[in-house]
Amino acid sequence: MFKIQILTCLIIETHSWSWFSGYSDPQYPSPRGTNFWKCRVSKPTYVCDPDGMLTDDQREEIVHMVEDFKEKTKRPNSKYQCMREGLRLVVALAKDKIGYAYSGNTYLCNYAINHWKLSNTTKCESDIQGIEVNKDEINHCYILRWLVNIHEDDYYKLANAGNALLNKNNTFDALKNYITYLRNRYIQRFSTFDNDDVFNEKSPQQYSYKLLAIISLIISLILGLVLLILICQRRQIQNYLDQRNASNTETQLMTPMQPVEVVKKKRENEEARNLVNL
Repeated sequence: MFKIQILTCLIIETHSWSWFSGYSDPQYPSPRGTNFWKCRVSKPTYVCDPDGMLTDDQREEIVHMVEDFKEKTKRPNSKYQCMREGLRLVVALAKDKIGYAYSGNTYLCNYAINHWKLSNTTKCESDIQGIEVNKDEINHCYILRWLVNIHEDDYYKLANAGNALLNKNNTFDALKNYITYLRNRYIQRFSTFDNDDVFNEKSPQQYSYKLLAIISLIISLILGLVLLILICQRRQIQNYLDQRNASNTETQLMTPMQPVEVVKKKRENEEARNLVNL
């Protein structure tokens, strides 16, 4: 029994992490530091999986989704600079919950600001959304000084859906679905702050494009009509020439009969003269 307790303690210690140094558990590694390989990633990124909860291929796909999260949440026409730059997502995986935050919450964002090279609070890069994935639950955090987060109800709905998949040992789908839904909700949320004046500024240019398209269409119709008229005139001229040639042919056919009629007339005249002389 004592050996079993020791073995259990060793297992828990192996998979326990701390956000900050000075604790009995080892400090959670940073995927942005020189020892990024401890996060089982091939290059500095914003995803860390030191316990190997994902396969290499799954982890690479999550890395791509996390990198793409900032690009997809950019709103170039937003009223606010940070929304134009997009929102940074950070993801930490650990079998056991890190730290002592309440269920559903994590200290990842504070840790990332200080240890993942996001400490420049004068830029939008310090506005982050964090996800901590454990073997039995998904936790979230956010530090948004200039941005507006989604509603808390959305986080709970996401967590419940993700936890159901975690209970089936489907960590990859749980995290993938969470990121996808979270990204779509932020896109929808940020879109409400788009600057309508930007669209109004573009409207004259769009109007000129439409005007050019209409003019091109009208010119095409005119050219088509002119071409149709030329074809009709050509056919009329051809018909006229054909009729004229046919008339000339008939005249040529009738011409040999004229001398016979003349000769016959002369004979009639001579006969009339002979009768007069008699």
